[in-house]
Amino acid sequence: MAKRSLIISGVGAAWRFLVPAWRRGWGAMLCAGAVLGAVLALQLWRPRSPWRLEALLIAVAAAVMAQGGLYRLALDRGRPGPAGLQWGGVEWRLGAVLGLTAVFLSVLGMLAFVVVLAFAFGVASSGHGFVTATPATWATAVDGRGRVVVAAVGGSCFAGLIWAGVRVSFGSVASVDRGRIQMLASWPSTRRLVAPIVVGRILLAVVPIGFAAVVLTGMAGASHPPAALYWAASLAAGLAITGLWLPLSVGLMAYLYRHSPTA
Repeated sequence: MAKRSLIISGVGAAWRFLVPAWRRGWGAMLCAGAVLGAVLALQLWRPRSPWRLEALLIAVAAAVMAQGGLYRLALDRGRPGPAGLQWGGVEWRLGAVLGLTAVFLSVLGMLAFVVVLAFAFGVASSGHGFVTATPATWATAVDGRGRVVVAAVGGSCFAGLIWAGVRVSFGSVASVDRGRIQMLASWPSTRRLVAPIVVGRILLAVVPIGFAAVVLTGMAGASHPPAALYWAASLAAGLAITGLWLPLSVGLMAYLYRHSPTA
């Protein structure tokens, strides 16, 4: 199937999955949305919050629970719990895949940072006014051409991170389908599917993520908004992410996974 046709059919399948997802998993999506909305409303995600780690872990666990029920439904791998509320081996595997993916991309991110830093130092060292013992002179020593080189290297590293993330993006769906943790093992499954995954996810994220961003930005820019309005906006943003973007993403990935060369 051509990539353009695969993108169109994948996005269509994702939207069609939305109805059965809400019919069978409404409770888990509402729970995850409420948790995420509360984290946003109470600003527990901010670095200065003493409950930041605990709040993020609870929000991730709620999202994983909803995702587990949705993948069971999308792949026909067991029945979701009542209203999608359950916690079992599927959820543990999804959580493990999420953690391993974060570690994998963090390591690649640090390597990319070292590469960019090395190029930046090399460009600065050949510039005018560079003094090795005076770090304050390093940035000013980078001229226009040097900035272009650093930007090109940084952009290439960023694109490489996106590409690597997409290549392991079947980790969750493959782990549910095969009944065992499949993070790096899912790498071959995304062969020739990088463009459909990236474009499909961007298209599906426009409405829910765009809505959440507009709502949260509007509340952040408002001068002393009423508490009830702030909570309503935060809950609406959380529900847009967990009740719309999450099932759409699961529907897309399940569809593309079925069309992967190694599924």
